[in-house]
Formats: sequence, C-alpha cells, structure tokens
Amino acid sequence: MSAFSILTDTSCDMPAAVAEKMGITAVPLKVMIAGKTFDCSLSKLNIGSEGFYDILRRGVSVKTASPSIDDYMRYFRKELERGKDVLYIGFSTALSGSYNVSLIAAQELEEEFPERKIICVDSLCGSMGLSMLIYHCAARRDEGATIEEVRDYAESMKRNICHWFTPSDLNFLKRGGRISAAAAAVGSVMNIKPVLKTDIDGKLKVVYKARGRRLAIAKLVEQMNEHYYPDGNDTVFITHADCAEDAELLARSITKNYGISNVMISEIGPALGAHCGPDTLALFYLGDGR
Repeated sequence: MSAFSILTDTSCDMPAAVAEKMGITAVPLKVMIAGKTFDCSLSKLNIGSEGFYDILRRGVSVKTASPSIDDYMRYFRKELERGKDVLYIGFSTALSGSYNVSLIAAQELEEEFPERKIICVDSLCGSMGLSMLIYHCAARRDEGATIEEVRDYAESMKRNICHWFTPSDLNFLKRGGRISAAAAAVGSVMNIKPVLKTDIDGKLKVVYKARGRRLAIAKLVEQMNEHYYPDGNDTVFITHADCAEDAELLARSITKNYGISNVMISEIGPALGAHCGPDTLALFYLGDGR
C-alpha cells in the first residue's frame, strides 16, 4: 500500500467510479445558483428534478468558487491522520485560485503534522486534462514511486497534456472574459464555433474559427495530427456539457483516425460548465507539447 494519497479537486470531471477505483479523493468546488450554494462533487449535482445545463439554458445566473481553506484542511487532515502523506494535484492557476488556497491550507497543517509531507502541484490543467495527469501519476504511485518521484513526474508531464475544446454558445465565454462582446455577437450571428486550446501556461487560446458545429468537431480530430504522441497514449479522454451524441461522434472519429480504442467519456461538471456553457465538447490526449 502506498505511503501517500493523491488528492485533487472536482474541476477534474473524473467519473466518480473511476476516482474510487484509483483511490483519488476530490475536494469539492462550489457553485451558487439562485442564492443557494452547492458542493460540486464528482457525482451529479443534486439540485432537484431539473438538470444543471437546463438551468443554464434558461439563463439563470450561476457563479462558482474555490474550496475554502477549511475545506482543504479537512480533506488533507483526514489523510494525514491515517498516517498518509498528501500529494495534491490541483486546477490550473491560470483559470482558478483554488491551488493558492490549497497552499495556505498545507502550510497551516505542516505545524500540526511535522512528520508528514504535504506537496501541492499546479497542474496547469483542467477538466479531464487534469484527470489524465492524475491517471498517469496514479499509475506511477501504484508501481511504487515515492511522493517526490510522482511530483517530479507530474511537473515534467503536465505541459504534454493537450486540451482542445469547442463551445456552442459564445456568450458564456464572453461572461467569463475569454472573448469580447463583439466577437460573441458576430460569432452567434454567423454560426462561428471557435476551437480553443490550453496553452503552455494553462491559459485559453482561440486557434480556429469553424463555420458550424460539425466542422468544429472535425477540427478537434484534425489537429491531433500536429501534436499527437502515440507512446503512452493508450487512453484519450473526452468531456461534454450535456451533448453525449457529439461526444460519441468525436470518440468514433478518434478511433477511426488514430486506432485508439480506449476512449473515456465524462460529463463536464458544474464548476466548469458554468463558464463554458451547455453543449461544450472537449478532447484531451498526451502530446509532444501544447
């Protein structure tokens, strides 16, 4: 049994059953809907009979927040009290302040548990890109690597996790300050579907502007020719915001073009879905760089 535990946060969008099987614990981010605050677990958000993306489609204002210092301390302390060191691999600092909060919590606990190690890694990743990094780190852990070795592996690999996605409604990106109001208006009228990637610093960058959804999905597949790194690419991850059919189409195209049969599909959780909007589709794979 490993002497350390791997923790993350729920921006990873990892299926709950997969996280449980891999022994991964995720600290919940927060989502605020109509004045009520909910924890975003890896399971479905329990907000009643109406689905989260249906709420977004109705135009209801939704906000998100990082876990608190107390949240991190509670989750870290649970592992420390079990005699485990903690390796926390968190959401990109380019997109969230949650990693910086985790550092404060770790510093608070170092005095309480001087014999234990608490190591925090800024993944520069999000959604299933973060899950992919954790997936490979957990494999090293299970092979017997030390906490420092897994940390170093994560640091060396994180910029090789390629993130590509295409949103359907540009207004969600506009609200988050990712594109201008003018660009959102023009794109909506002309049916422009941007294809974005996460750059080397973990920031979002528009790379292509496709005319229509099908062309945008085709671009997701096509761009893999430039960066796809076959060694170690036994699994490709796909996430979607309530557009399962598009995710299946993308998975079939990836299998057909690259011979990858193990494609893991997951739904984008509320913590990220509130910012990218319904019908967003994302692809993650190991590449030679971003």
